[in-house]
Amino acid sequence: MRKVLLTGMLSCLAFLLANAQVPVVKASVDKSDILIGEQFKVTIQTNFSGDDFFIKWVNLPDSLLHFELINKSKIDSTYKNDHLTGLSQTFTLTSFDSGKWSFPALSVNFNPLKLDTTLSILTDSLPITVSFSVADTTSALKDIKTIRGVEVLNPVWYWVAGAVLILGLTLLGYWFYRRSKKNKKVVTPTSNLSPYEEAMQELASLKQFDLTSTKELQQFHIKLIDTLRRYLSRKENNDYLNKTTGDILVAVNNNYRDKDIVTKAAAALRFSDAVKYAKYQPPASDSKANQQTIKETIDLIETVTTKTKL
Repeated sequence: MRKVLLTGMLSCLAFLLANAQVPVVKASVDKSDILIGEQFKVTIQTNFSGDDFFIKWVNLPDSLLHFELINKSKIDSTYKNDHLTGLSQTFTLTSFDSGKWSFPALSVNFNPLKLDTTLSILTDSLPITVSFSVADTTSALKDIKTIRGVEVLNPVWYWVAGAVLILGLTLLGYWFYRRSKKNKKVVTPTSNLSPYEEAMQELASLKQFDLTSTKELQQFHIKLIDTLRRYLSRKENNDYLNKTTGDILVAVNNNYRDKDIVTKAAAALRFSDAVKYAKYQPPASDSKANQQTIKETIDLIETVTTKTKL
């Protein structure tokens, strides 16, 4: 009797699915190679008949393995002849773990309106590569040079003199290392103002730059980055003045663990680096907006550290 009922239910489900539009779920990514701290977008799209199925949408957590959720858009609905035919949503994410990772497959559940059986469909997993810098593919490749013959000389005294020289240089280098390590101190910029007051004063002084001038535009962004570096150096009593953008973002992420701080710092530093190194010439409004982002980053760090002290 049970076999008959089970066979009947499966036959009924197969009949309904055969006569209904089979749901389709797709996942796509706008870029599969990113720099550390850079944002990328994942879009989930579904096509189905709203007259045949009730959908349970994906629930993406704020933190995934190797990825962090920054923002998610509203769920967009698609209609045809006043009938629901699809849903889509875009998620903005980032990563601070360098390597090759897979964005996980997500499950979307469809409940047939005429049956209790749930149809679960998984999206494809998406490969994402996170790196510190992009390889330069513009340089011309150079031919491999042929092997050149050399005259081999092997006098004993050359080897003895070389060994003595290497030993002497090693001992001298070790002595300088021990001496410098013993006297080494973290040198941070000094000022009568607090780190926050000095940073605000420096940001206010940037209004003197003419952002329509290419030369002054670059100086504006150089001083903008230096303001953040100097603030972090004084705030943490550490040297940020000689760190790369990638090193700064990793340090900020490890020290504050605040998504807004890291996101704003990454956006501001990447923008100013583009002006400084890639000769990018943005409108004056974008440069002022980047200045505001630096200010908001410093404000957030100041707020977080103040709460920690309390």
